[in-house]
Amino acid sequence: MTFDFLEILTSFFAFLWSSFLLLAPMLLLGLLLSGLIHVFISRQAILRWLRDDSLKSVTMSSAIGVPVPLCSCSVVPVVAEMRNKGASRSSCMSFLITAPETGADSILVTNAFFGPIVAIVRPVISFITAVVAGIFCIGLIRDDPDEVKASDHDHYRECSHDHHQSLIADRDDCYVSPSQLKVLLVNWLKGLVGRQSTGGSSSAEVPTDNQEFDFKKLVKHIFRYGFIEIADDILFALLVGVVLGGVLFLAIPSDLMAHEYARWLSYPVMVLIGIPLYICASASTPIAAALVANGVSPGAALIFLMTGPATNTGTIAIIVSQFGSRFASIYVAAVIAVTVVLGIAIDALLLAAGLAISVNLDASHAPAVQLLQWGSALLLIALIVWRFQAGALRRGYEDMLLNLRFRSSMGDRDLSARDLSSDKS
Repeated sequence: MTFDFLEILTSFFAFLWSSFLLLAPMLLLGLLLSGLIHVFISRQAILRWLRDDSLKSVTMSSAIGVPVPLCSCSVVPVVAEMRNKGASRSSCMSFLITAPETGADSILVTNAFFGPIVAIVRPVISFITAVVAGIFCIGLIRDDPDEVKASDHDHYRECSHDHHQSLIADRDDCYVSPSQLKVLLVNWLKGLVGRQSTGGSSSAEVPTDNQEFDFKKLVKHIFRYGFIEIADDILFALLVGVVLGGVLFLAIPSDLMAHEYARWLSYPVMVLIGIPLYICASASTPIAAALVANGVSPGAALIFLMTGPATNTGTIAIIVSQFGSRFASIYVAAVIAVTVVLGIAIDALLLAAGLAISVNLDASHAPAVQLLQWGSALLLIALIVWRFQAGALRRGYEDMLLNLRFRSSMGDRDLSARDLSSDKS
């Protein structure tokens, strides 16, 4: 018995370490890309394309949401801000789907576990889901007077991560244009050359033409946004996802999907697990990898990959509060319907073609790749320890608890409203 327990424990930690080696390089690169996207994509330019209830706006918002690294909780205040600035409901719904379902970090992590084909297919399916949901939104609630934003903003404020530091004072958008970047870079290079020519004296630095920030502050802001703000949002959930992946990898029998009924049963099970669960796109990937490695069909795992990051009880409650119950119903129904249909279609296509999706749960044996993976894994562990000491562990845990509190408070409010109506009658 002791030997079996030690063997299980060894296999569990081997899975955790292998997962870290696989996802660390991609995740660190994704966090860096998050900072670059945050700085070099203008919020105002985005909103110019999202004001209309049209197929064009829905398509644009779906495409914009694909690389943006937001979790299902933190995307809601962003969408609320987009709505306040004039973005249409249909555009907001499409962005609500693609932003948490994919992201620069999760696409790279998917590539690490499943390879480039799945890494491409995943955002494509997310895009299709968002476009379909946006089209339904246009037809069903565009002119509905009951679908107004609620005045109570406490829910999305409580769920948002309120530690963002703007690059420019009194300006929410941290966008830096190419011309600004050129000026900052030239001034920094001139100052660097000037210091070298004067023996390191700071008096030779070139003025920044009344800029409120310089190139070094810009670089610092990029790294802060990616490796502090976004990292704080996802690291706790990522650890939970990796640990759950290890548990599932050991707990699920390898012959689970041997019977035909098990395959069909897996689709609704993945929906029931994914809808209420609070998990980010990156964290859901190792869980899906463990499911596929133990015989769960790729289509069923895809349902979990799509529904898990896009929905949870807290997000649904906030969406109801901000956009109305019909909007939330269309949102959840579209995510379920499209992902289930596409999941079944993918399984049918794989069976008809005699193909299989391979899962990579082993680290590379190439010395150069091993060096990169080990170095990245150690950097990721250091980042996790650093951010957890700074409070990310507590905030991540509280975010998970908030989902239950949001759901409970929404239920209490609905009950109180019904009681009040009955009293009045």
